[in-house]
Amino acid sequence: MKKSSRCFRGWGRPTPWLLLGVAFFLSSCATAPKTTPPDPFTRFPQGALVYLAVDAVKARPILEAIPKSQAIPSAVLDRTATIHAAFYPAGGERRFLAAARGRYPNFRAGISLAFNARWKKRRSATGGSYWYSAQEDLGISLGTDQVLVSDGDPYTAEGASFVQVPEGFAAFSHDAALAGWITEGAMPLNQLLSSLELPLRIPAGQVLFNLQQSGKSGNHYEAMIRLETPSASQAKALVMLFSLARPFILATPDPSLLARVLFMQPPVLDDRSVNLRTGALDAQEVALLFSLFSVYSK
Repeated sequence: MKKSSRCFRGWGRPTPWLLLGVAFFLSSCATAPKTTPPDPFTRFPQGALVYLAVDAVKARPILEAIPKSQAIPSAVLDRTATIHAAFYPAGGERRFLAAARGRYPNFRAGISLAFNARWKKRRSATGGSYWYSAQEDLGISLGTDQVLVSDGDPYTAEGASFVQVPEGFAAFSHDAALAGWITEGAMPLNQLLSSLELPLRIPAGQVLFNLQQSGKSGNHYEAMIRLETPSASQAKALVMLFSLARPFILATPDPSLLARVLFMQPPVLDDRSVNLRTGALDAQEVALLFSLFSVYSK
């Protein structure tokens, strides 16, 4: 299967979410976790473009807003508590890696895979075993603590360097429906701003984002985007640029969703970072927003 040159363009093929759904469906009987890792990201290799943590319960309206042909099956979501994922640039050892926790019974999974001709048992160089399907280009490791899914060997090679979780991310993502960070945030944001013909260039390095549920229905979310810049002076300049552009953007007859998100509220300076907050967004808007961010490439 030829892999897309995009990180996850429009949930395109191969779609990590869709493949993850296939994996969960096939592993719907995996053993329920006995322990909870303190931070699943600490076992993720570095080098990804995006790291993402999802509370499958709080974010369910968003996950269900994904097109039906690419969505995770409802029966799978019923069993899933959290998903941690990383999306890597083209040309590397893998394109994505995901770890899921939930309640998965354990008997039929091995039988289902063993009697399916598309799936073969493989031995990882790390010593672990996993199931692999060349047709789906998908590898699945079923463990007692978690389910690992990747486009290939889901185990991390010996001697690999693990990602360093951004300082303060645990507090930043507390109680979020969805949170994560973009390691080279200036690149996708500047591409998106160029597509909107906005005369702005963001000197951001890392970009953190989170979504908190808003309102009683649970179907609306407020987003916070933290643009981290190399210096306090660059952060101040960025606040000035946003402040100058904001009234012009909001005065346009029909500002795009992305423009409304980035300029909905005044930017807030926080040392070397700039914080952007949105008003309430419904699940469909959030799903669309993520599809906009999926157009960048490495």
